[in-house]
Amino acid sequence: MMIANAAKRLTPQREDAHADRVTFYWIAAFMAAGYLVDVLSAATEIGKSNSDFPVIYVVIFEATGFGVFLALFPLIARLATMATPGQHDWRFVLAFHLAASVVVSVLHVSTMVALRKIIFWAAFSGPYIFTDNLLRDFIYEYRKDLLGYALFVFIIVFGRQLDQQRRELAAAREDARRSKRLTLKCGGRSVFVDAASIAWAKSASNYVEIKAGNETHLARATLAAIENQLADAGAGALRVHRSWVVNRDFIRKIEPTGEGDVRIEMNDGTIIPGSRRFRDRLPAAV
Repeated sequence: MMIANAAKRLTPQREDAHADRVTFYWIAAFMAAGYLVDVLSAATEIGKSNSDFPVIYVVIFEATGFGVFLALFPLIARLATMATPGQHDWRFVLAFHLAASVVVSVLHVSTMVALRKIIFWAAFSGPYIFTDNLLRDFIYEYRKDLLGYALFVFIIVFGRQLDQQRRELAAAREDARRSKRLTLKCGGRSVFVDAASIAWAKSASNYVEIKAGNETHLARATLAAIENQLADAGAGALRVHRSWVVNRDFIRKIEPTGEGDVRIEMNDGTIIPGSRRFRDRLPAAV
């Protein structure tokens, strides 16, 4: 039963749902900030122009506009799953989301207008009139909704990718603790390397260059992630520079260069700079 429950928790649908909840909170926070800025800006403009337009109307209009669109987040997340950029043909993705954005905009505008009519009926003497030209004003609203829809889809997909990377890093660290090997993502392949065979790792832009035995691997990772995996695997990993991690078992010689820095010579002849920032870690390696 426990195994079945664990497998159920790890389904892609549940993983996406978890990522989407986090994304929703971030989007809600940014939309709340945008709402506040819009209301304060409108109030300032009304005051500067000596207009008698009620600020409370702005509060209601912005609240219903932002609030209803945010409430459509679960639907947009579902639509993003049905045509995920990068996982489906781009022509299908474009056509699908253009059509879906029209549906979302219709739901947004109709619900927003309905709420405003109810509020005006309950709180004000006059009715709320949305438009005297439906096509013109729907196109006006759709332009904004299309941008909002595209941003939602992009942020949802990006949030899922970040969550997947987090899970992969956690799985790699767990595997390092259990099997004493590192899992490296190299050019679309997963390469497994014994941690004890790794002499050094060097940061190379968005990659990490790793020397293991007679081979050098270029992995898509951060140096900190590699350092953590090495530590989890029980290897003698030492951060000696902001761009270098070395295995203490492969150090041949350490020489001072002045001003607290050092020159580290590895068994394979590689010369690695050691920064005084990490100098206190080196005596254990000598």
